[in-house]
Amino acid sequence: MDGDLRIYRSELLLKLPWLAQGFSTRTGGCSTGPYTTLNLGPATGDLPSRVVANRERFFSFFGLTPEKVRGVKQVHGREIFVVREKGPARTGAGLPAADGLVTALPGVAVATVHADCVPVIIVDPVHRVVAAVHAGWRGTLAGIVFSALKVMGVEYKTDPGECWAAIGPAIGKCCYRVPQERINLFYNQWPDLSGLTPPVDRLDLAGISRDLLRKAGLAGDNIDLAGICTSCRQEEFFSYRRDRGETGRMLSLAVLKERQE
Repeated sequence: MDGDLRIYRSELLLKLPWLAQGFSTRTGGCSTGPYTTLNLGPATGDLPSRVVANRERFFSFFGLTPEKVRGVKQVHGREIFVVREKGPARTGAGLPAADGLVTALPGVAVATVHADCVPVIIVDPVHRVVAAVHAGWRGTLAGIVFSALKVMGVEYKTDPGECWAAIGPAIGKCCYRVPQERINLFYNQWPDLSGLTPPVDRLDLAGISRDLLRKAGLAGDNIDLAGICTSCRQEEFFSYRRDRGETGRMLSLAVLKERQE
């Protein structure tokens, strides 16, 4: 907490003193109407000046300026962008098309935007590498967490068995009713996942992400699942589905601290 700014942080990842991480909520900003109050998504109908002010406030909680935060143009796929340089952050049309970012650079934050989709932070505590992943239903189906871990392995020698992960607030199975055709896609792609359980007309995307991380090699005790539904908790979170598209966005952010502890 910082005044009325509320941020969820993983208790598991708090054990790493050289890492800062958080999932934003909708409280503590200056936006109004359907974007009340901490809308962090520029691609909405909110006033750009308010989004800029909100983002500056959220970033300042971590001791960051906007220039030190890297994002992507999210396209609901499985591509992962590697942040290798500390140069000026790309913005607008210059953002790479991807749904995840990986970096080993201290002081450079990686962030993804959410309003129901699953935010996943993956950390390699051995090589000090961090990934921020946006797992919508398409990205989850395509195995985006596998993509992130593969990139971490190729770039930084990451072993999934040594990784930790935090899965933040997302729409829960309680509220995520989907067509049978979509359910069938998941059963066909991932038939052995415990996240695929009745009722058969709903998906537990966060639970599926947890199961996929386990399948990739992470230990169950090294996965922190928030278990918080963004659609149920209207006072705390934006929800694209609940609010029928006219809503704000939250951020999932992680950064390796510049001063190593």
